[in-house]
Amino acid sequence: PPLDRPRAQCNVRPMSRVEFPGFIQFAFRVAIEQARNSPLIAEVQPAAPWKRLIAFISLSALLMATAMVAAILLTLPFESAGLLPTDLFAVAPEGPGRLWDENVSVLALGLMLGFMGGAILLAAKIVYRASVAAFLWPGRRLSWRQLGIGFAVMSVVGGVSVLVYNLIDPIGPPPIFNLAYSIESRLTYILAASVGLLIGAAAEEVAFRGVLLRVTGGLTRSLILLCLINALIFSAVHLDPDPVAFIARALSGLVWTWAALRLGGIEFAIGAHWANNLAIALLGEPLSGAGLSTEAIPVSALALEFVSLVIVLAAAERLARNRQAQSPA
Repeated sequence: PPLDRPRAQCNVRPMSRVEFPGFIQFAFRVAIEQARNSPLIAEVQPAAPWKRLIAFISLSALLMATAMVAAILLTLPFESAGLLPTDLFAVAPEGPGRLWDENVSVLALGLMLGFMGGAILLAAKIVYRASVAAFLWPGRRLSWRQLGIGFAVMSVVGGVSVLVYNLIDPIGPPPIFNLAYSIESRLTYILAASVGLLIGAAAEEVAFRGVLLRVTGGLTRSLILLCLINALIFSAVHLDPDPVAFIARALSGLVWTWAALRLGGIEFAIGAHWANNLAIALLGEPLSGAGLSTEAIPVSALALEFVSLVIVLAAAERLARNRQAQSPA
């Protein structure tokens, strides 16, 4: 404009009042569009999708039953030799040697979930005639960076959450700091929990944020339905009768589903899921007791859960935007 134009006539809008809300709306629309075109669900249009779904469910049930039988047969020699307890998933009795029993339980849990997750993945590969990577991180290799960031973020958030819960409703010293257990059993428990819970978290993410998300992506293109179906089924299969725990677990599934869609793979969700379970097992109470707790969770706990998951969601979104900015146009 001419230099002598009166300032009052210049069409200048305050950035803080006009542009910033518009930018938020634009960024949200971009995120929605990119999630809708995620490689995990993009171009997933199988022929006769409902027939394939029935075939997938049937084959999954058969393979999971076979996997469970194989796992039982694998543990029978150890049980006969007295190296395993009769009930692997019973609450370990309290005492100086409790964590030694917990080691066996957490490794057995990881083995069982690993077999089941592998069975579901194999069934999906056979029925939908797709590569394994198509259900996990299609079009690229596994990203250790995404897994590490997911683990790091959830380690901080989950660790703080567990400690706050313990302050509100004390359950005793965390297992790894409990002097009633020997230092050897605590160190071994950290190692066993890390391995067993990594296998378990990876198996659950393969089943839900991998296979289930891709399968349902062939039935609907609605992001809301995809996230809700995934979150609700994920929470339901844990068979927790506490409604607050059900909602909290569904919220976690919702966030991890969104993260998988935005990042085009399940690595971040694996890392976050692993860290969440590890924080409970190491800083809450020993795994067998935590998994079978009968005490109702207070509704107020959902506020802390919501804040925690917003932080995780923000981290996943930031990672997705950085990844998008660094990729070639």
